Amino acid sequence: MARAQTGSAPYLFVQPPHMSGGTLKDYQVEGVRWLINLFQNGVSGILADEMGLGKTVQVIGLLVGLRDMNVCGPFMICAPLATLPNWVSEIRKWCPGLRVILYHGSKAEREALRKGPLNPARATDMKFPVVVTSYEICINDRAHLQHYPWKYMVVDEGQRVKNKDCRLVRELKLLPAQSRLLLSGTPIQNTLEELWSLLNFVNPEIFDDLTVFRSWFGFRNIGKDISVDQIVSDEEQANVVSQLHEILRPFLLRRLKRDVLQNEMPPKREVLVYAGMTRLQRTYYSLVEAGTLRDTLCELGIEGAADISQINSNMNQRKVCQHPYLFGEPRDKTGEYVGVSNPETLVAASGKLALLDRLLKRLKQQGHKVLLFSQMTSMLTILEDYLRHRDWGYCRIDGTSALIDRQASIDAFNNGETNDDLFVFLLSTRAGGLGINLTAADTVVIFDSDWNPHQDSQAQDRCHRIGQQHPVVVYRLLTLSSVEIDMMEKQISKKKLERMAVAGGDFRKVGQRSRGALTSQALRGLLADDIANLQQRAAAGAGSSAGAISEEELEMVLDRQLIFGDDPVYLARGGVPAPDGKTIPKEGHMYDVVDASIDSILDEMAK
Repeated sequence: MARAQTGSAPYLFVQPPHMSGGTLKDYQVEGVRWLINLFQNGVSGILADEMGLGKTVQVIGLLVGLRDMNVCGPFMICAPLATLPNWVSEIRKWCPGLRVILYHGSKAEREALRKGPLNPARATDMKFPVVVTSYEICINDRAHLQHYPWKYMVVDEGQRVKNKDCRLVRELKLLPAQSRLLLSGTPIQNTLEELWSLLNFVNPEIFDDLTVFRSWFGFRNIGKDISVDQIVSDEEQANVVSQLHEILRPFLLRRLKRDVLQNEMPPKREVLVYAGMTRLQRTYYSLVEAGTLRDTLCELGIEGAADISQINSNMNQRKVCQHPYLFGEPRDKTGEYVGVSNPETLVAASGKLALLDRLLKRLKQQGHKVLLFSQMTSMLTILEDYLRHRDWGYCRIDGTSALIDRQASIDAFNNGETNDDLFVFLLSTRAGGLGINLTAADTVVIFDSDWNPHQDSQAQDRCHRIGQQHPVVVYRLLTLSSVEIDMMEKQISKKKLERMAVAGGDFRKVGQRSRGALTSQALRGLLADDIANLQQRAAAGAGSSAGAISEEELEMVLDRQLIFGDDPVYLARGGVPAPDGKTIPKEGHMYDVVDASIDSILDEMAK
């Protein structure tokens, strides 16, 4: 990628009058200036602000700034399908004079766009529109898109290019782009190799050899399941992490909500609520472990049992934890599905659904609106049947939802004046966790977790973002003594990697250098568990239903005054202190409050 604007005077971005959709916050102006400075120096980068801080509007500011510098395009924004309408609407809102076209639709429709307003012959015209398109279209139409001399390519949800060998990375690299920008609230998810892939994509001349990148660091076990003592055995290992931070610093900008918004953003807390298995679930779980589930259900005449795959026992265990009817719903003596003839059996068959039922009844009474996430669309269908049975209004988005239907559902849910009866929004974690704004909700329920903690974090931040006016509580439902506890332990391990490699580097200020090498004590703090007794939960209730959360504990986890009563942001925003100064205990018999003390560790390191 060629050096841009060599020898030109530095351009100091100030929000111009024609960027009239609102007022940029100070940190957003700083972010735009950082992006423009990268462009002027011929370097590409990663804008890794925490989800919900307005990376979209900072990109719009960048495009406006480039146009004001008389930099002609063309400019491309490549983003997940679900986010395309939001990109187009935000550009039109913030800068009505900046032309934008959604490059999507059928093959014939895309060809018509290329022959019309997106004719490559006019690509360098100052009035050439900003092109917004999806990953899939970039792959399918790469042969056409590579004929455009892209001045700037923005890839939203940039973690999609973390796999250096995936087709999307290969195709995007074939598109000529002078500058590239990755947007990602989760720049590192599993390994340092993934981080190298991001850096190689934006600056291939600098990060051109993975082997050399690995050699810069003194240990290779980052991201693996190793003990804290193995990583921080001496100061040398802490120095290695500091070295990583210095390498990243010129190319990465990451601000956190608690830093830049302070009292503007209401707090968020996560509570793990545990469920035992029903007798039916325990039976199914044992059959999965024995490898006889399919044969047994076939003998019982369960429809679809013959299609059950017994190769992936892990997935089958996860399904049992969600609901046994995912393997086929029994029929009663009349031939009707039992969930239809007696809907309460649908609830009673799953420990987690019974727990969810108790939670939602209270949340409905308290006037909250809920985002309900699941990994499985088949589970969403069961939840949909359940919500209809309770006669509660809901919306649904999953990977099969049409683009226009997605936006209509989002608008309806957020418009409380006309759709106050919409209580729950059902979303698949992967399809509904990206680029969707649902700030009408103040509660998130993660019915089943992802192996990747950042997928769940993105889901949570659909409502905990700019525009949210209320404290947000996240309820994560976990089945005791099951594969779900193992998955949660994996999540914690991956979160430690992110804290060590990125959060601990304090990339929140443009050009700020780290305050020196981390101490082993600081690194130990970054690698501390934020759920104290999760391993004990793995053995809890083995061989039994382990009961259900008591009414007393249920009331506590639903009492926001107890949850937030000692939070300084909550109190500064007018929240009522906890009665007698008592807040919810961090550990209960059937719940755990996720420890947020890591925030104070990071703040102390930044001083």
